[in-house]
Amino acid sequence: MDAEQPGLFQLPDREPQVHPERAQRGRNREVWGLTTTAQVTITDASAVHAAARADEGVVIAASGVDRGVEDAESEAPDVAVPGDGVFDALAWLIWPSEGLEGALEAGALRILSVESEAKGDSVDHGTATWRVTAKLTDVDALRGLAARACPDEAAEISASLAVAWQRASDPFAPLRKIAGITWKPGRVVVEHLPARAARNH
Repeated sequence: MDAEQPGLFQLPDREPQVHPERAQRGRNREVWGLTTTAQVTITDASAVHAAARADEGVVIAASGVDRGVEDAESEAPDVAVPGDGVFDALAWLIWPSEGLEGALEAGALRILSVESEAKGDSVDHGTATWRVTAKLTDVDALRGLAARACPDEAAEISASLAVAWQRASDPFAPLRKIAGITWKPGRVVVEHLPARAARNH
């Protein structure tokens, strides 16, 4: 009876540990998405508009295409040419792939699509959201970048693709160079996208 009891208790313990861990670690050829949100305050609307007007000549590639590293670096966000509103201009200025240069150069991932939006809840305050959908091409390279940036978090980086992605690149990099705003970090969500969901993005 004693010999059987460990078997009874070990089986339920093993399955919950193995399967979620495998899904969380990430594997090459899987598609993952990073969605970042921030609270934004406009401090100089004219600076935001001026920057957006200066960027209007940028050629926008069609989103949703499986791109290589070369194409991803010049990719523009999937937003319309800025309208009259300052939040339209802000959305135009957010490049979701900003900060991913190291991961792209290392061949860790390939960007499939990007999206950005900014919505005001008052004249000068609102929420900015941007998303990167990418195919993992070298998970070990991504983990290596993350471990060099945050060596004290090696165990977490090894166990979680979400942690590795956020340590390998700054999820808030798309806002850091935009003049005329201040911002507070919001949620960062890194999630595995099953094949069907990835096709719909």
